[in-house]
Amino acid sequence: MAQPERHQPSAPIGSAPSNTIHAAREVVSVACKMPNGLILRGMDRTIVPELVQGGGVREVVCFVPNGEQIVLGGTSARVGDPRPPLLTASGYRITPNVPKKLWDDWLEANRNSDLVRNRIVFASEKREDVEAFGRQHDVVVTGLEGIDPKNPQKHVRGIAPQDAPRQ
Repeated sequence: MAQPERHQPSAPIGSAPSNTIHAAREVVSVACKMPNGLILRGMDRTIVPELVQGGGVREVVCFVPNGEQIVLGGTSARVGDPRPPLLTASGYRITPNVPKKLWDDWLEANRNSDLVRNRIVFASEKREDVEAFGRQHDVVVTGLEGIDPKNPQKHVRGIAPQDAPRQ
């Protein structure tokens, strides 16, 4: 039976043993402009048989959850609550320390999503790059912003300003 590796007395306290996996430190910071945030779930690509009408079977690609997930913080807060932490002035909320492999897998599966194409979600290894991206794209809208009844946008129909409430 193999003996477990013992802590080296010469190594400083708190240092990782030599067999620690360092891939866990490959992380990115993710900027998200969705009000309620977003859950990134890891998926494994697998090929499964599918029954076809008229008989027979064909092989199709299917993505199954692998149990990995991380929650990206949203930009909204309840009325009266303080401003969410790590919320930039441009309206993006930064979630640090997202595993890079999880982000890359999610991005590959969602490359054609409106979240990616419309720059609602973005990631980089350097937090400064994420903050700079937010400053450059501060006019990005998600479509989930509140509607100003006094000045509705042209695509909003059926909203008429109400009279002031009578007292």
